[in-house]
Amino acid sequence: MQSLQLKCYSKLSRFLSNTRSSRTVHFNSHDIFSKENSLKSVKCFKSLCPELNTVGKRQAAVLIPLCIVKDEISLLYTLRTNNLKRNSGQVSFPGGMREADEQLQDTALRESCEELGISKTSIDIWGSGRFIVSKDIAIMPFLGNIGVIEPDNLNICSAEVQYAFAVPLKHFCKPANCKHTYFRHQSNKIMMIPVYINDYKKIWATKSEKPQGKPRGSIYCQPKNLASIDSGSSLSSSI
Repeated sequence: MQSLQLKCYSKLSRFLSNTRSSRTVHFNSHDIFSKENSLKSVKCFKSLCPELNTVGKRQAAVLIPLCIVKDEISLLYTLRTNNLKRNSGQVSFPGGMREADEQLQDTALRESCEELGISKTSIDIWGSGRFIVSKDIAIMPFLGNIGVIEPDNLNICSAEVQYAFAVPLKHFCKPANCKHTYFRHQSNKIMMIPVYINDYKKIWATKSEKPQGKPRGSIYCQPKNLASIDSGSSLSSSI
């Protein structure tokens, strides 16, 4: 499990940061939002994580919303309120727990509409990935396009969301914006995951079933340079 999870997050890092150079990356909206690219993206998305055991776990779904903000192709995130029972004060994609007899895609749509104040007709679901498994929950991520938006003008659900913010895709492709954090097993083994810094909050992956526990530190470095470790750092974001 350890090696598979590390491989999964390593693939995710390469998927978003696919260049090591400092040159400016440009995205063409026509190409990104084409039917051909949406099919390729979903296929790649499914390859990021292995099949995991979901038996006995409650199910949830999230939407990974591609959007256009100020002419920039971006990913939309929300910051959860501090009064929630789970993952309070954390960065997340819109989503939530599956209701009885509900399809997981409908869960992602329902929760996204509730949290962001948008309509189902404004969401184009491209497809799903594979379950991301935590201690007691299996989360199904869906990739989709919500079009041109202005995060500050969204009618967000203030009971669940403090604010929404967008991060341009090109931001993830700059190696300087990608740091790393690690989790330590009780067996003293370490799993490392990417952390993306931005003007709002650090963005990092959801904690998977193994290893359990809180992050023990952050590795502030470029890929392949793991020399500097800040063992006192605290990160507060998750999918």
